[in-house]
Amino acid sequence: MVFFHAHPDDEAIFSGGTIARLAAAGHRVVVVMATSGGLGLEAADASDALDKVREQELALACRILGVADTVLLRYVDSGLDDAAYPLGSFATADVGEAAARLAAVLRAEAAEALVVYDEGGVYGHSDHVQVHRVGTAAAALAGIATVYEMTVDREYLHFVETHLIDHAREALPHIEHIGMPTVFITLMLDVRAYLTQKRAAIAAHASQVHDTSSVMQLSLESFRNVYGFEWYVRNGPPSVLDTLIDDW
Repeated sequence: MVFFHAHPDDEAIFSGGTIARLAAAGHRVVVVMATSGGLGLEAADASDALDKVREQELALACRILGVADTVLLRYVDSGLDDAAYPLGSFATADVGEAAARLAAVLRAEAAEALVVYDEGGVYGHSDHVQVHRVGTAAAALAGIATVYEMTVDREYLHFVETHLIDHAREALPHIEHIGMPTVFITLMLDVRAYLTQKRAAIAAHASQVHDTSSVMQLSLESFRNVYGFEWYVRNGPPSVLDTLIDDW
């Protein structure tokens, strides 16, 4: 099973519980990271370039979640300014070239399915949208029949806990929506039994997630409500993630 993400910490936030569940059930999970997050929040005590720090944090988070291997594509982080992408940014990468690199991983792993973001990149970040484009193209190249799209249930979050919505709008104030309406979501996976691992994996990204950050300040109940479920839209026949539904 291959998860394709944009920046270190995305794997923990959007799919950490699912990854931990799959690993606990004996599945081999591989995380492919498009960028190393070099335009994230600066770490005050970082001695290396931020991207190197974030790669180290990713390695720790993946160990916590039980990831078997990580593959770093090392495109440049596109940042939040859509009008001024840096040279070599993932958002401006050739989709065919990037898809070929990902497809090579899918073939080498004999992946049963691929996980990417929804068409809107969950909350509109250009690198997330590019993950959807590249991942969809790579699945076609590698003959992967099932692609799961990570998303969030915007209606659930609106009524239960708005933390993720608020955080997304702080990063990208112009976004209209985050995630998808309930009716379009195929799977809502219960990962509450894996919240200790998920929270530890999020905290492993210490350059981005400080003790005083909003996610770490959530009460246990609020954290459970926001991060205790993970949502996917399935394209193709039922595959690996569908087997987790029966454990409810």
